[in-house]
Amino acid sequence: MGSEILTQTNFVKTAERAAELREKKDLLFAKKGLVLGIIGGITWAVSSVFLLGMGVKSGAFAQPEYWLVAPFAAAGIHDFCGAVTSLAVNAYRGQLKEIPRTIKNKAGRLCMLGGFLGAPFGMGGYLMAVSLTDPAYVLPITSLYPAFAAILAMVFLKEKIIGRAWIGLLGCILGVFIISFVAPSGGGSEYFYLGLLFAVVAACGWACEGVVVTSGMDFVEPGIALNIYQMTSACIYWFILIPLACHFTLPADMGYFSAIQGFLTSDKLYLVMLAGIVGACSYMCWYKAMNTTGVSRAMALNITYALWGVVLSAVFLDTEITVNLVIGAVVIFSGMVLVIGNPKDIVNLRQVG
Repeated sequence: MGSEILTQTNFVKTAERAAELREKKDLLFAKKGLVLGIIGGITWAVSSVFLLGMGVKSGAFAQPEYWLVAPFAAAGIHDFCGAVTSLAVNAYRGQLKEIPRTIKNKAGRLCMLGGFLGAPFGMGGYLMAVSLTDPAYVLPITSLYPAFAAILAMVFLKEKIIGRAWIGLLGCILGVFIISFVAPSGGGSEYFYLGLLFAVVAACGWACEGVVVTSGMDFVEPGIALNIYQMTSACIYWFILIPLACHFTLPADMGYFSAIQGFLTSDKLYLVMLAGIVGACSYMCWYKAMNTTGVSRAMALNITYALWGVVLSAVFLDTEITVNLVIGAVVIFSGMVLVIGNPKDIVNLRQVG
């Protein structure tokens, strides 16, 4: 009888020890995910503000005659470099064979569809916005993409939006209104509101892309999905959007190849290429964060790129940081936290999910 009690006691202690070790492991994964989520937000701000923001403001990218071609060219270079970076990572992991295999199935085609949606409207709209106004004003508005994605999911996927999320959506709209209420003084504000409109287009494009690609990632390794998306997006820019933009906006003596030559010889080309590499790293951190600490927390940390972008713009781009910009960015971020998840759950590391 005593031996049976001792055995049961040892079993309980072993189970408790196993549960404790599992909790520590979950906590370690959650902390790692939080770090990766923050890194993802910071690196996207570096890519989109410090690198792209400076790259598209000089050389051929800043020529008035290339007003439409330049954003698409920058986006094409950005996504091509990102695709090469992802391809190198997948090659290192021994997963290259998965790319053609995935393209043949439905999940792969969904990732390609995401590229069709994200290329012209997402990154294309973002770079049009950046070319017309300061990135510090563009980034908070593009961070609305999860809110737009929630609305799309409600319409097309029949998901329900609870009261807290509706409050968050209204907060996001209020934040956009605060940012756009007063244009920054000085030069560069002539097309301020048009730039903000393109920022909204970018947020809608990324929301559509996110809903479609997320559906595909249910059955595909995130790194493979990202690679397929970026390759599709780069092809759309170089073989469809850039030729069309050249045809409709450039004079007859300035054809496609002369325009491309101008971009490829730009003194700031290396910044745009580096932005693509850093952007790919940002995506990888974000995907890994979702896997280790949960989608809600990862999204909440990822959209902090809007706040990091304001800081980087103030330090490196001499952007005028107005009171309405700061208040609007904080309001948008707060609203997005409400849309994405319960703030208590987001900061509670012991509830990993």
